Amino acid sequence: MEPSREKQGELEVQRLKIEKGRITAEGIYIPNALFSFDDDKKSILSYSDMGIFVLLPGSYAGPSVKGKYLPYISNRKTTRTIIFQSRNAAAQFVLGENGRTDSWQ
Repeated sequence: MEPSREKQGELEVQRLKIEKGRITAEGIYIPNALFSFDDDKKSILSYSDMGIFVLLPGSYAGPSVKGKYLPYISNRKTTRTIIFQSRNAAAQFVLGENGRTDSWQ
């Protein structure tokens, strides 16, 4: 199955998912996008060549997920939208250390 792709002007948006047995996750990947926020006196700037990945609510959260994400997980599913600086980081959130960029289809 081909990922869903949509272009708006020069912005490309891809809707991707992981389906491995009972593990399912879905998100939106925006190639070459840059994400920046300033919170708690910390500034974060993503790498533009990696794009950003928006993990949608209801996606599986792997057993290695802990810490700051726990308030946003119920029964191993995300309850909020979570933004990652890459597809690889989002795949590792879902699949643990076996998650890779090409895990998304």
